[in-house]
Amino acid sequence: MAELRTSRLWLARGGFLLIALGLIYIQLLPMNTTPSAWAPPDLLLAVTLAWVVRRPDYLPVLLIAAVFLLADFLFQRPPGLWAALIVILTEVLRAQAKSLRTASFPMEWATVAFGIVALMLAYRVTNAAVLLPQAPLALTLIQMVLTILIYPVIVLLSHLLFGIRRPAPGEIDALGRRT
Repeated sequence: MAELRTSRLWLARGGFLLIALGLIYIQLLPMNTTPSAWAPPDLLLAVTLAWVVRRPDYLPVLLIAAVFLLADFLFQRPPGLWAALIVILTEVLRAQAKSLRTASFPMEWATVAFGIVALMLAYRVTNAAVLLPQAPLALTLIQMVLTILIYPVIVLLSHLLFGIRRPAPGEIDALGRRT
């Protein structure tokens, strides 16, 4: 039984890594070389937040940091800034995971939405403080709103395809601790 829980834990971590690498790869493909009038949602962020809120034991902080640091390098963002902000947000959400487990989905969605807004604001303010060039505010707002709106879809797909759900009260995690 313990081996089953441990293998499920490592399968989930490997699955997240494959999803993350796939999303990064798709974003790097040169689909359209002309500038777009809108920005797509940040699917990697939405998947990460959905998995951290639903199953915090599946995503260790080092895996999240490594994936987003790799994304920082590949997307030519300031190395480590976005990754550090994501780690802070995921750790705040991880600390609230027990209270969010018994909350309704709209409350979970509102909490994640507030986190995404705070994340985008912190990123823009930090970039402005060090005088880095930034995307237009309208594109950032579009991406933020679309990421918030796609979150329920990501939660549903994660549940249907990968079985990522909230743990039941008293359920034991892969390390034998009560969740």
